[in-house]
Amino acid sequence: MNTVIMWIGLALLVALLTFLNQKQVYSSKVKQAYRELRMLADKVLSGQSESAELGGWEASIAVMEKHPNEFNKLDNEIGLRQAFVQYLERHYPQDKRLPELREAAAYRKDSVWGIKMGDYDPRK
Repeated sequence: MNTVIMWIGLALLVALLTFLNQKQVYSSKVKQAYRELRMLADKVLSGQSESAELGGWEASIAVMEKHPNEFNKLDNEIGLRQAFVQYLERHYPQDKRLPELREAAAYRKDSVWGIKMGDYDPRK
């Protein structure tokens, strides 16, 4: 009887942890950075970005880099890295980070492990 209760308890614990993992609650700082980066990327893509927005880009990216799954998810959704590269090329073409950022933007990653997408062909 104790074994059955233990297995039921373990199953409930696994179910609870799975549910909580799906419903991660992020701080308002992360949510704000997420919204800010979406807005900034939209402005770049529509050609309405301004050079004064660099601080917003850097601060929001710094927040999101502490949450790599969300950062990669946002990158997959809106092409965040590529948008930041376009922003820097337009407003700060001499920025020393550009070569490294261009290389990072050239590789699409999945939302969990950061693996390059699109280059894998199982037939090879």
